[in-house]
Amino acid sequence: MNADSLAPLVLIVDDHHPAADMIGRLFTSHNYRVLCVYHGREALEKARTLQPALVLLDVMMPDMNGFEVLRALRADPRTAHIPAIMVTAKDEPSDVEYGLGLGADDYLSKPIEPRELLARSRSKMESYQLKQVLQRRTRDLEALLRVSEALTTHLEIDDLEMLILHLLLDLFPCQGVWILCRSEGRPPSAFICHRGEMPQPFELDSPRIQRALGAHEGPYQWTEQSGETHFPSSSGMAAPLLYSSRWLGAVGLISSQVYDEDAMRLFAGLAQQAALAVRNAELYTLEVRYAETLEATVEERTQALRSAQQLLIRSEKLASIGRLAAGIAHEINNPLLPIIINLELMVEDLQDGTQIESQAVQETLHSARRISRTVERLLQFTRRRQGDTADMQVLHIGSVIENVKALTQRFFQQDSIGVTMSTAPDAAPYVYGNKDQLEQVFLNVMLNAKAAMSPGGLLTITISQTGTEVCVAFQDTGTGIPAEMLEKIFEPFYTTKDNGSGLGLFISHEIIHNHNGRIDVQSEVGKGTTITLCLPVMTEAEEAEIESE
Repeated sequence: MNADSLAPLVLIVDDHHPAADMIGRLFTSHNYRVLCVYHGREALEKARTLQPALVLLDVMMPDMNGFEVLRALRADPRTAHIPAIMVTAKDEPSDVEYGLGLGADDYLSKPIEPRELLARSRSKMESYQLKQVLQRRTRDLEALLRVSEALTTHLEIDDLEMLILHLLLDLFPCQGVWILCRSEGRPPSAFICHRGEMPQPFELDSPRIQRALGAHEGPYQWTEQSGETHFPSSSGMAAPLLYSSRWLGAVGLISSQVYDEDAMRLFAGLAQQAALAVRNAELYTLEVRYAETLEATVEERTQALRSAQQLLIRSEKLASIGRLAAGIAHEINNPLLPIIINLELMVEDLQDGTQIESQAVQETLHSARRISRTVERLLQFTRRRQGDTADMQVLHIGSVIENVKALTQRFFQQDSIGVTMSTAPDAAPYVYGNKDQLEQVFLNVMLNAKAAMSPGGLLTITISQTGTEVCVAFQDTGTGIPAEMLEKIFEPFYTTKDNGSGLGLFISHEIIHNHNGRIDVQSEVGKGTTITLCLPVMTEAEEAEIESE
């Protein structure tokens, strides 16, 4: 294609040959292509077939005057957009008004000044070209908008591939189209569709196409002479599907036509929209798969967690049983050893006829009683665990503590340890419980506090009410309990005392729990420990009901 074929074409329509030829030479000298016709009907035929950039139209012609030609041009969609300038000797205001009313873009009177004619003609052609570009861009933008709306409604990649093929066929003059898609979670796919036929899958060398397109910015078109072997046609145009620099595939046109910049720009825009749609479909597919597997994953993790919890509980139970067995063995073996030794010595004395020492008998009896007390405590715990119901009655918590305080007064005085007791004015100190069991709990707590304090220490007992609970706080000034030991103090046979059994706090915890109460322990090493026992307050209605029974 030479440069002359790209020059704008000016169609000159005038039945006066010398005038038409003169104007033609003027435009030719300024690098325009020129065609002179001398009849109105011929002008219409040439305008329809050649699509000139400008029509210079005389008014006075024999078979069909200029006004009639102009009316016919504007009535035909094929020629309605072509700029037309009336060049005539009829310059009456009514003629000018009539011509402009029919759709003339300008009106010049003969004789014509050449520079004015060229300037006006150039202005109309440039305005027409700009209008054409704007219309083309508008159509392209509208097409991309329609494409975007259509693509966003398809979330399945298989449907999306077919839609992209049909959109390419609708928007571009070509013999066929193709698409290559490489989305995450599925094997690569390629389809080709010739105009008038159904899309068909085919084999396409994805890496070679990716390399070929990677060497160009934007769409790439080739002709039969290019020798391209990457694409499914000897000529055409292709563009990559890119999303955030990630290669998702490619689309292409099968055509021997050479596309202009506007077509390539539209093709690039469609490729970008297609890439975005493929990525959205890819994310949608991943989300659907995730949703489908989420429930199964949650159930699987839940079962695993339950199994782990069961194993942990079982392990903890086995560990507790082990500690319990070791504690029992320790508590029984300690007094059992002197019993065995003393009995062996007694047997030897009997065999030798030697008198048995009373001290050995006393030591044996003491050890046996110690074993008996340990077994009794275990039996008490077992009976409570088996659901034995203790005798319950309305108790004044302060009176119960006073009894225990009086019982232990001598022990505290011997070690010069003070004991103070106070009750909050708003406390309602009546509870429903077993007197013997609660005395046992208070006794254990007070003796533990005494053991933790040195001479000069102080045990403060405070009775208060919090909501529906009456709480008794035992605060000592002893050595305190390390943080790592606080969680173990209620375990059976766990003790920090040399001669302790490790059952006192364990049984106390069980008793308070069976009374629907709770125990709270706060301690700081070197400053002391506070053990708070909370029990449900006895209401007036409950007191009346019990008294009526």
